Amino acid sequence: MGEPFVYVGTWTIKPGKFEEARKWLAEHVEFVETNEPRLIAFHVYFDQTGGTASVVQVHPDSASMEFHMQLVSEHMGGAFDYIDAILSEQYYGPISESLAQTLAAWEAPGVAVTRMPVHEAGFTRSNAPK
Repeated sequence: MGEPFVYVGTWTIKPGKFEEARKWLAEHVEFVETNEPRLIAFHVYFDQTGGTASVVQVHPDSASMEFHMQLVSEHMGGAFDYIDAILSEQYYGPISESLAQTLAAWEAPGVAVTRMPVHEAGFTRSNAPK
């Protein structure tokens, strides 16, 4: 297994679209879970007002993120019925040239992008006690 790749994206929800966004995101999570068995974690969070959402993805390596981007490219079209503005995108872990090009194609002008490609230390637990 390569080094982990983590993605965190944050965006605003269009006014009046919170419930529809919740429904679409729940379906999207189910789609990802069904079609991406290598993905370690995929979580969606909302702020207390329901106006801002973040997605956190933990991949075993950048190849998993590349697969994710290919898989969801068509599925993501409906997201922009609910997503208003992308606020930030954060990438943690080594990024291959092809993944960098794919991610750059999705990055909107003016979006804060953080790239932290050097993984210094850490661990991932699976089946940790609760």
